[in-house]
Amino acid sequence: MGSLLAYAQENSSATSGSSGIWYIIMAIGLWKMFEKAGVEGWIGFIPFYNQYKLCEKVMNNPWYWVRLFIVIVPIVGWFMYFYFAYQMGKATAKAYGQPETWAWGYTFLAPVFYCITGFSKQYSYFGPYGEGDTRTGEARQARTVDFDVVKQAPVVEKVEPVVSKAEPAAAKEESEVEFDFNQDITE
Repeated sequence: MGSLLAYAQENSSATSGSSGIWYIIMAIGLWKMFEKAGVEGWIGFIPFYNQYKLCEKVMNNPWYWVRLFIVIVPIVGWFMYFYFAYQMGKATAKAYGQPETWAWGYTFLAPVFYCITGFSKQYSYFGPYGEGDTRTGEARQARTVDFDVVKQAPVVEKVEPVVSKAEPAAAKEESEVEFDFNQDITE
């Protein structure tokens, strides 16, 4: 156990910078998401409380985030953690009017997807599980990117033919020299 603690202390400085930046990016994204949901944005910077408020706004169950502590249980807990994180991501996607596939982004790249949701004018807050979203399925789909390849008929422009007066060829003068390029010049 002592060697494990020594290892953690030696390597903590290398990862604390990147994890700190990761947390700040997440907090900034949450700040903007909370402002869209009518909550004070500074809450995004307070650890644990920001997850409490996020679960309250997107799931109507503020204590759901506590389930993420199951990660301390070896093996089974890790799988359950991803399940609970996915459920939170799915609720967040619905609450902000996004397709359900965004849940994977909220699960594995939460800070990036929080910033996209918070800063994009395209996404609005609709309430827990998207209860206030009265858009039709087509309107919801219209906000997402569709990569279907559609074959379109080529656009044909009507071009007026160019009409010019035909002139007869000029008569050949005797002074013109004709060249025959097929002659053998090996003399």
